[in-house]
Amino acid sequence: MKLINVIGKQMQYPRGLFGKILFAWMTRMTIAHARWTVKLMDIQPNDDILEIGFGNGANIKLLLQRAARGSVTGVEISDTAIEMASKKNARAISEGKVKLHKAAGNALPLEAGVFDKACTVATAYVIKDPGAVFKEMYRVLKSNGLAAVTFPVRANFIKFKPVGTEGFYLHELRDLEKAFREAGFVNCRTEHNDEVRFGAHCMLGEKPAVN
Repeated sequence: MKLINVIGKQMQYPRGLFGKILFAWMTRMTIAHARWTVKLMDIQPNDDILEIGFGNGANIKLLLQRAARGSVTGVEISDTAIEMASKKNARAISEGKVKLHKAAGNALPLEAGVFDKACTVATAYVIKDPGAVFKEMYRVLKSNGLAAVTFPVRANFIKFKPVGTEGFYLHELRDLEKAFREAGFVNCRTEHNDEVRFGAHCMLGEKPAVN
């Protein structure tokens, strides 16, 4: 198997030593996306936050810095990611501020209406049905809760060689925005950032208040 195919498959489901190396590399490429997302989310000190696809756990630390009296719950399908994030956030986990779950984003093992904010960064193009994930984000958010979905600009990311391997789903922006709205989010808007690698979009939306 060609190295480029190995990298492509690992990007979809990183595992083992190669996965750890890839997570470190991916974090360097996308940490600016994560920092930008955190700023857009207007996190408050007492917020309880969900992150889907937390990678090596670097963004969990960023989120918890803002939600110092709140909590961060992470969901990932990769055992390697959970191992790395557990080490990186060991103290916060021991204090009960961080909880990690192995699960897919379209089947969250979490109760409805428990989070103030929910986010996912740099995952949209490795998810076949993003709409199913958006619906789960909507379900677990509290009334007036905020969702943030950040991903590279398609036209730029498509030039990245591993994207040509099996398992990438290069959804059009308009299709992601439509699926986001159809999940139930209101006051939706898409922010753009040309200063990060590949450029980035961040879709933001709120779960309506219960009347």
